[in-house]
Amino acid sequence: MIDLAIAIAIFIVVIVVMIFIRIKFLKNTEVKQTDILIALIPIVLWLFFSGRIEKFEFGDLKIQSAFLEASTTPITGQITPLKFPVKMVSSNRKSAVSDIPRLINNKTEALVFNLSYGGYLDTAIEEYLRRLTQHAFFKYIVINSRDDKFVGMANARELYTLFVKPDHEYDSTDFTNWLRRADMNNLAKLPDFIGVENAIQNTVDKQAVLEKMEKLNLEILPVIDENGQFTGVVDRSRLTASLIIDVANKVK
Repeated sequence: MIDLAIAIAIFIVVIVVMIFIRIKFLKNTEVKQTDILIALIPIVLWLFFSGRIEKFEFGDLKIQSAFLEASTTPITGQITPLKFPVKMVSSNRKSAVSDIPRLINNKTEALVFNLSYGGYLDTAIEEYLRRLTQHAFFKYIVINSRDDKFVGMANARELYTLFVKPDHEYDSTDFTNWLRRADMNNLAKLPDFIGVENAIQNTVDKQAVLEKMEKLNLEILPVIDENGQFTGVVDRSRLTASLIIDVANKVK
């Protein structure tokens, strides 16, 4: 229902803005049919993708085909590749500390770990997280298999918060051991963990992605390519915005 409330709020704002523009610049208060249609798009999108309607008609305008065409386009343009994801390979805390300024300067968004790698040091991992989580651009922990296929991702900030809590359920030592042992049962407990079973292919259409997000109650999903390698994330708000733009363009 939050999505519906947001959609209604957007509708009201769009109508108010259109009236303001017409009064101020066009010297009239007439709101045309197409203005109302464009303002209704957020609400109709919510109804359409939640399965409550199959088509929408307003006066002489029927936009079922516009929704279908927009929703079946691939998500390729909405995939956000993570900026400079860094593979965590250092087993030396000193070298980890010396490399952190470069990662900060590059606005690194994710640390990438490989299962069954024995070179990780818990203190080095914790130092990376401590320093990087001070910056808004750092968001994710990405976990790959030994051959670099995507396994899962988690919330880096919340993970570090758990590490330093006095009554923590697990700490950086546990995390390091789970990686070394490829212990997915425990790694799946990481904050906001999304496993490969819920990742999406980069060729999937927008409707399928939004339906999956709705089902899983998630705002982002990891994206993988045909080789199973992580390519980035897709965000619900960006995807919805792209649909609104697509439909608006098609019904002009």
